[in-house]
Amino acid sequence: MPAPETDRPLSAADEALLLAFLAFGKRPEDDPAWHRLSESWRSRLEEALPTLAYRFPPASARDRLAHEHAAEARPDLFRIHPSWWVRALRKESPSIRQTVIAFAPDPVGPALRRAFADAPDPEVVATYPPDPEALDWVLTLAGERFVGGPIRRDDDPPIVRVIAALDARGYARILTALGLAKLAYAEQYDAVRARDRTRLQTLRASLPGPRPELVDLAIAELAALRVEARDNPVHNLPARLGLGSLGRLLSEVEPHRARWALQHLPYQIARNLHKFMNPETFPLPSADLMAWEASLLRAAIVLLAREGRIDPLILAEPS
Repeated sequence: MPAPETDRPLSAADEALLLAFLAFGKRPEDDPAWHRLSESWRSRLEEALPTLAYRFPPASARDRLAHEHAAEARPDLFRIHPSWWVRALRKESPSIRQTVIAFAPDPVGPALRRAFADAPDPEVVATYPPDPEALDWVLTLAGERFVGGPIRRDDDPPIVRVIAALDARGYARILTALGLAKLAYAEQYDAVRARDRTRLQTLRASLPGPRPELVDLAIAELAALRVEARDNPVHNLPARLGLGSLGRLLSEVEPHRARWALQHLPYQIARNLHKFMNPETFPLPSADLMAWEASLLRAAIVLLAREGRIDPLILAEPS
């Protein structure tokens, strides 16, 4: 069941609109366009305005707008997994694709040259350089589909802070820890290797008391993965279980910010997450399910922190 409209996160566009009113000292109701918004839309914005006004006086609101614009206008290439570029360029014409492969800056360029067999010959590129203005247009438009954003926002939920703070190895660890937390909650100790059973006991101490419907859900997800593994071997079963938790946690994130977070992950993983991000398909009431997934994430972070695999300070609230 999806969350009520008033409970959903304020979108980045809606926040920018309210910040603009605050930055320039204008009241929304004095703008002729304000009343063109639907009543429910205005109601949601009016409800959010006092909180924003408390957090951002006029000068701070202008700074926030400028900071957000700078981060969104030029996405940080180091925060977009190269597989997203590979996927995007497969649909481009050979001339566009080869231009981007040849001139994309690090870390994108080297990854593209490894991924595509038709990468241009460096000697040919050096002999026939492209027009600088045309090259700038190609590189700009090639990255236009990606989402930019600041590395840290004070209203980021824990799952976004986790993704922003980790690297590729860290993503594998948090997915595995999430899956182990789910198995520990359901006390499915036989589903893991012997060396991971101690980790399950550590996780169990950080989890809330079991509820039958949540235990049944964890067991059902484990059974479904085992059926899938008959045809497609699952090399890291806990990490595959963790995908469902990651997707559900991202379902409550403001869509623009969720897309920004997803771009950190390999494209295939991000694509697989989408089937878990639709609240209409949640097997239990959203509030109960999300509270459970949040508890699994907390336990996973505690486990990795105790093992020295993650620094809990980088995940703390900015305040």
